[in-house]
Amino acid sequence: PLKTCINIDGDGSFLMNIQELAACHTEKLPVKILLLNNQHLGMVVQWEDRFFESNRGHTYLGAGLNEEPFPDFVTVAKGFKCQARRISAKGDLDSAIHEMLDSKTAYILDVMVPHAEHVLPMIPSGMTVRDMIKA
Repeated sequence: PLKTCINIDGDGSFLMNIQELAACHTEKLPVKILLLNNQHLGMVVQWEDRFFESNRGHTYLGAGLNEEPFPDFVTVAKGFKCQARRISAKGDLDSAIHEMLDSKTAYILDVMVPHAEHVLPMIPSGMTVRDMIKA
């Protein structure tokens, strides 16, 4: 309770437990959430790209190109009585992180990122650490 708790999460993963924002509000937990929002189920997209010739199987969460991000996590956060901000420019990141850390309540920093970024290293299904993909 005396330390700042920061959850760094992807948008798809966060959606699977978004109800925990209610606990943050009712228990007055000032959890900070740095949301890496690529409008996709990012880890699944990575598998699709690496092993299935980028064939997409309903992994896009967004509303469409050149449209507002979907879901609107800033509006959702406000519905749970949490503070929130969305940024899409790298130059805004430092000030946004400071704003998030200075908040006395739960806070979502919705950071828009390209969906083409992959998370490495990774271990392919059925393989071991010796089969790790590093690049």
